[in-house]
Amino acid sequence: MQTSKKGRDFIKGFESLELVAYPDPGTGGKPWTVGWGHTKGVKQGDRITKEQAEQFLSDDLAVYELTVNSAIKRPMTQNQFDAMVSLAF
Repeated sequence: MQTSKKGRDFIKGFESLELVAYPDPGTGGKPWTVGWGHTKGVKQGDRITKEQAEQFLSDDLAVYELTVNSAIKRPMTQNQFDAMVSLAF
């Protein structure tokens, strides 16, 4: 399964779209974050487009989708799947 649009929108509700990298509020530095909570390889001064932010979110969610799909062996609804991916994210 993959996260639905409704699920993606739910996850986005906990993040904010930032097109310029910003430091972790707790550390004032690493990890730097950009887009919808993307941290992999992000460094100070990075700038992205909205399209890149969406791709980063898709790439990040793919990891959690694989984890949920691998771990849960019982049938689940789309809403259940989306909730589990959101929790993992």
